[in-house]
Amino acid sequence: MIKMTTEQAIEKSKKWCLHGWGFIPIAVDSAKGAVFKDLNGKEYLDFLSQTAGVLGIGHTHPKMVAYVKEQLEKIQHVLTGFVIPPRAEFGEKLAAVAPPPLTNNCMMYIACGGSEANETALKMAMLITGKKEVISQYHAYHGGTLALMGLLAQAPHRKGFLRYPGFHNIPATPYCYRCYQGKKYPDCDHECARQLEYHLKWGVEEDSVAAFIQEPITGNGGHMGPNDNNHEKEPDKVYHKIIRETCDKYNVLYISDEVQCGMGRMGKNWGCMVYDMKPDIFTTAKALGGGLPVSAAVIRKDLVPEKMKEAQWHIFTMGGSPITMAAGIAALEVLVEENLAEKAKRQGERIYKVIKEWENTHKIVGEVRGEGLFIGIELVKDKKTKEKAIDAAGAVFSKCLEKGLLLGVSAVGGWGNVLKLKPPLAIPDDQADKGIAIIEEAIKEVEAKM
Repeated sequence: MIKMTTEQAIEKSKKWCLHGWGFIPIAVDSAKGAVFKDLNGKEYLDFLSQTAGVLGIGHTHPKMVAYVKEQLEKIQHVLTGFVIPPRAEFGEKLAAVAPPPLTNNCMMYIACGGSEANETALKMAMLITGKKEVISQYHAYHGGTLALMGLLAQAPHRKGFLRYPGFHNIPATPYCYRCYQGKKYPDCDHECARQLEYHLKWGVEEDSVAAFIQEPITGNGGHMGPNDNNHEKEPDKVYHKIIRETCDKYNVLYISDEVQCGMGRMGKNWGCMVYDMKPDIFTTAKALGGGLPVSAAVIRKDLVPEKMKEAQWHIFTMGGSPITMAAGIAALEVLVEENLAEKAKRQGERIYKVIKEWENTHKIVGEVRGEGLFIGIELVKDKKTKEKAIDAAGAVFSKCLEKGLLLGVSAVGGWGNVLKLKPPLAIPDDQADKGIAIIEEAIKEVEAKM
């Protein structure tokens, strides 16, 4: 095993490694459940599941560890054209929990990361429809490849790069706190949903759009979504009904990006199910591999042309490897056997009930919103003007780390002022309560200096 001190690890990382996300001088050593440790032995509560929900089943879940060890002793990589039992088993298990109408009625391409899954889904849509354009939303994040960055409306993420031709954006999902049309629900007639039809009618060439891709709740873009943890009181279901009807009217495939929202995170197996939305294709990654790189683009079976079933049309070398499939099987079994979606719903409601009050008790908390254990806390400098408190969000993030808690913060180049909570779905009550107390303490300290 590799042995080095914190100082050695930091020095070598600075010398040789490009981190991309930024540089945090904490050398992580081990983890269990919702807690990880650095090389100095300091413990941290993980309210991010390391990366936007990757460790949904928790760190080093014993079933995942056992399955991977067993598979590693047999074979670690196989040409994707071959059949391997772990991939076949994984496909059957994912199909069984897929959202309607794809439940046991789908096929899938298995890859490693969310970017690969979304690239595959767009490629599927284009091959099936013969059309080449795609619509996404402001503040969406569907991946970091050159093409997928073309689906980002916010320029800072794309600075220095051209947008992929034919990729378009419309306003984001229902975001009543900062309505793009300056209206108030329910007197808005769901104007945000109608933007899709406006764009299909006047913003693109007729019958040129292959797909509309959407996150049920935006992840990197600031957790835009329901603001009272009860979607029945929000415009979301009507919004999604209008979107689905518009896609059908204009022969546009609907892709639900479940990379961050899926695998139980929003209180159901998939985020689209919270809103009774029925996708043609959905993508999933992050938590799907229990910490190992697994992703999938899952498509309704009747949409799959024969040429996709056996011909060469796509390849990611490491997709669906025996090792990652063993991890994926374990993650799916844990999702079902341990009722993770229900646990996320229950714990999310507990946490939400406490922190929703922060809108009244803390001057920089503008809005708390979310579903299940997918919760955002938007910080503002002034509640009337709603000016974003970007520096405050960064300061809360840093103070939480100092106090032994990791949470998320939306990218400064995008939204910037939203704290994001995505702990492991089975986090115990005592750890959840401790984490919330740390966050509030950090908010108080930052408020006192503003």
